[in-house]
Amino acid sequence: MRILLLYKSHPAGARDPFTSLLPTGLGYIGAYLRGHGFDPVLANLSGSSWANAEELLARERPDLVCISQFTHNRFESLKLAALAKKLRPSCVTLLGGPHATHTFAAILEGHPEVDAVVLGEGEETVLDVARMVAAGGREFSALQGVAFRGGGGIRSTCRPPLVDLDGLPFPVHGYEYSEGCDIRRQLQFIITSRGCPASCRFCSSPLFWGKSLRFRSPRSMVDEIRLLRDRYGLIYFSLRDDTFTARADRVVEFCRLMLDEQVHILWNCQSRVNCVDEEMLLWMRRAGCECIQYGVESGSEKVLAMLGKRITPEQVRRAARATRQAGISLSIYLITGVPGETEDDVQATVRLMDEILPHDGQVAPLAYYPGTALFADAVREGRVPGDLFERQRGEAFYVRSDPFVARASETLLRAIDRVGRRARFGPADFDRQRQILGYCHATALAQGEWHEEHDDFGSAESVYREITERQPGNPWGWLALGGLYGGAGLVEQGVEMFRRAQAIVPAHLPASLALGDLLLMAGDRKGARRHYERARELDPRDGEVRERLKKLGACRA
Repeated sequence: MRILLLYKSHPAGARDPFTSLLPTGLGYIGAYLRGHGFDPVLANLSGSSWANAEELLARERPDLVCISQFTHNRFESLKLAALAKKLRPSCVTLLGGPHATHTFAAILEGHPEVDAVVLGEGEETVLDVARMVAAGGREFSALQGVAFRGGGGIRSTCRPPLVDLDGLPFPVHGYEYSEGCDIRRQLQFIITSRGCPASCRFCSSPLFWGKSLRFRSPRSMVDEIRLLRDRYGLIYFSLRDDTFTARADRVVEFCRLMLDEQVHILWNCQSRVNCVDEEMLLWMRRAGCECIQYGVESGSEKVLAMLGKRITPEQVRRAARATRQAGISLSIYLITGVPGETEDDVQATVRLMDEILPHDGQVAPLAYYPGTALFADAVREGRVPGDLFERQRGEAFYVRSDPFVARASETLLRAIDRVGRRARFGPADFDRQRQILGYCHATALAQGEWHEEHDDFGSAESVYREITERQPGNPWGWLALGGLYGGAGLVEQGVEMFRRAQAIVPAHLPASLALGDLLLMAGDRKGARRHYERARELDPRDGEVRERLKKLGACRA
């Protein structure tokens, strides 16, 4: 039986480094199906033309097509379903994902090309559908967690949330059988929990995942990271849970394991300002946490209340102080365009940023999404139509469109840029961090980078050397020295450092490229080609590898 798991972003999303990736949920579903005897293919069509999408569907002739739908790509996902039905009318088409889950009735009423919608998390439900299709069945009423047409209307069934997340196979086992997938970039993003302890009015996560907050164990988290490090050479990760730090004991145990087992990575995460404490943040920094992104949203208590954030500016200040004290970069998300928001509210946010000193941040206008309290209230009060997302084709629908929103966004972005220059850590900060943390490779790397930026070669070399002496099995020290020497034209020393890093993490693609670049700089074209060829073995689809080989004349343009 042929199964396709598909994703195609909105055209603008194809240029976005995150939106263009396959959703992690498809990786989990692909791995889950494979673990139960099916042979699905994942396809990321974000960078593909519709002609290429049609060619894939015609070639694969799938019996089951599962398509991931978000609000931004709702029309693209429906077009994929229609294309699948056109080329193979007998195939079963499923939609899943947050937008499909929250608008299943409208989808099934208006789009006969969609046979059913998977509600919420999809591993067990898609497996049940696959088994049904393999047996020649089409009766969805016996399945849990699905919406479908039946009995003269739209029906839906419930499925209890998965309890044992450790029982799920890692998504890598799905991505390894994929098309159009930049697997190394894809695998940098890891999910370690499902659900969120908050209930923000603009977010659909609580309704999608259910009220329970479920966690993977620290052991499972570390095992996945080690697998990706050993198999793909990845040493930087982004932990994309809604609130990674929701359980302090789990975070600390994860960090203890990372340190005890000398995994030696860097990573970032997302959190809430009322879900961190000083001890936890120190453990995170020692284990390689480089940056935390907090949903601050506003410095105005009035606006925070309107958004349902259940945090205060004082909690923001405490979390920011503790984060900076630990030496972790502070990144913030802000929202503007909230009903009733005024210039005074915007200035309250600016003042808060001057106090907390974020290193960077993002600003987004408040938008409607299905499955949120914000949208439900707007429909009930008659401010927007219930079929907004079926009627309009925009990527997002902002709550306010008056000139104030653009001015407020510009004001906040300018403030982020201004404050970010002041926020950077310097020598006095690194000294304080070392006193609090003891030795920490993440702090040493940041300190060395500061010296490099200030053209202090000797100090940078000394700091990086400390990493290699204290932790010879840590690739980051060798990589930093390799970059330092290579940038100074010390080719022989740079080559030796990158070879030491490669010996620790053989599948680290950037080390192979850097070795090739340095040898080419030294005029050793044969040696450069050898390392570029090694890089091509690691990732035949990598664009940087192809470009380097083209320049050497080792492959056709």
